[in-house]
Amino acid sequence: MSTAATQPLRQGDPGDDSTQRGCTSWLLISIVVLTTTTAFVFGWGLAAPNMYNKYTEPFLNKQDPCKTHPVHKSEFNPTIEGSIESDNQNAAERTQFDNSDVTRDEDGNVIVNEPAEKKKVTEPFNFFGELIKGIPQTVFLIGAFIGAVTGPFWVNLFDRKRTVFANYIFCFASSLCVLLASYLGQPWLYYLSRLLLGYQGGMACVVVPPFIGEISSQKVRGAAGAAFQLALTIGILVAQIVGLPIIAGTCRAWGWGLAIVFLLPLAGIFLLTLLPNSPTQMIGKYNDEEQATTDLKKLRGTNNVHADLDIIREQTRQTSGGKQDSLSIPQVLASARYRWPMLVTVILQLSQALSGINAVFFYSSKMFEKAGIPEHLIPYANIGTGAINVAATIISVFLIDKLGRRVLVIYPMAVMVFVFAALTALVEVNETRNSATLGAITVVFILIFIVCFAVGLGPIPFLFSSEVCRPEARDAVQSLGLVANYLGNILLSLFFPALNSILGGYVFLIFLVLVLLNVAFLWFKMPETKNKSIEDAERFWKITQSLPTKEAAPLSPTNA
Repeated sequence: MSTAATQPLRQGDPGDDSTQRGCTSWLLISIVVLTTTTAFVFGWGLAAPNMYNKYTEPFLNKQDPCKTHPVHKSEFNPTIEGSIESDNQNAAERTQFDNSDVTRDEDGNVIVNEPAEKKKVTEPFNFFGELIKGIPQTVFLIGAFIGAVTGPFWVNLFDRKRTVFANYIFCFASSLCVLLASYLGQPWLYYLSRLLLGYQGGMACVVVPPFIGEISSQKVRGAAGAAFQLALTIGILVAQIVGLPIIAGTCRAWGWGLAIVFLLPLAGIFLLTLLPNSPTQMIGKYNDEEQATTDLKKLRGTNNVHADLDIIREQTRQTSGGKQDSLSIPQVLASARYRWPMLVTVILQLSQALSGINAVFFYSSKMFEKAGIPEHLIPYANIGTGAINVAATIISVFLIDKLGRRVLVIYPMAVMVFVFAALTALVEVNETRNSATLGAITVVFILIFIVCFAVGLGPIPFLFSSEVCRPEARDAVQSLGLVANYLGNILLSLFFPALNSILGGYVFLIFLVLVLLNVAFLWFKMPETKNKSIEDAERFWKITQSLPTKEAAPLSPTNA
């Protein structure tokens, strides 16, 4: 950081208001460290298993993945390639043709009657079997659900920085478990790994977005808040790349492909010590204004941080008259003051979960297969979805403080309704035609859906609660929103494979109806929060102010 950036600003300079400072070097460093060591890890946990399903499914059935799937020349044991490929070829022959296509000559040799029509043997639909396939991802989401519920506990126990340190522990434990699972052949360790990494993600979603909101200036709080989702999408993309057969997508390397993400929190242990803490928490919870002032000067790149300090002092005085502890979930539920901020946050998070985005990332391989994409191209189609997701999220970082939150949520959701209608028709028609062209068009519509999601529903639910909730309620409201999110995702991960098998393309009609209902609610009840105060949101919902107007100064929702 330049020396000039740390000097007091001249009186009369428009930059006197520290809440309107832009993205300084220390704010950027803080956001990068916080998001790459938490949100990136969560995104990795969401996407990585999809790249290794062909190995983990037999592993969880206590079979050797290298004996149930061909070993390619790029894998670790090329000497056994021939025998395994031969076994798989024989298995493929047994399943590809029924008995009418196979005869034997006088010497007993098998003869395949080439002119005969090849008939695929289709196994009867097994609803229970389809549920079993969704269990690993469901365990992950159960862990995330528990992490979301218990997230406020960690914030009350520690300050923001120590809470992030605690979050790293669950990633380390998860990576150790999945490595032991792959080497020892113990499926229960794989499930434990998924539970622990899910907990890491759920907890991170509760503690990190409010942390980012509390260190960001009002001017850039939207872009700063979107960084959490951006890191998550980058985690998804990198996990998809690492899962390619030329890297870790092999029958012997899949354990490392899932575990190696622990290197980021390991670096975070050292980097986090250098970062500023939450000025809001330093004053509101610990009554340490000296530390808060030091951190604000570092974050804003100026010694003139009176505007931020005044806002934090005022909100602390209004809400508690002194020391400010986070409210529990039952306390928030019992208070009419937080009802609308809580309800809209919950609907936003539920909209994110039930939009169908995680069905795309959990089961994209199966969806692309159903769309007619050749098997050898499916990993690259997965990477395409991840790349589009990252690109659209980057665009949202630049748009979120220009167009606002409401526009980026509601209008893309309306487009999603038409996309789901198109996908329903395309997939159903392609079931009978098996057209490569229709399959490609289907992928295009899936990518349009991802863009619509990434610019609004992706980042905004994570930052919204920090912009409409007072400091004491933020963690509990964020937790409640994430509880709704993970409940929706748990149901999705359990039942989507079965519903996809039963309904085919008509499965998208379920998402169409859910998105339509949610967008109707948000049209009437979601306030715009771009460069607005908490009081502005409370006036939108007609929430009674706690103090007379003359005492209630305009407050910055994320600087508090």
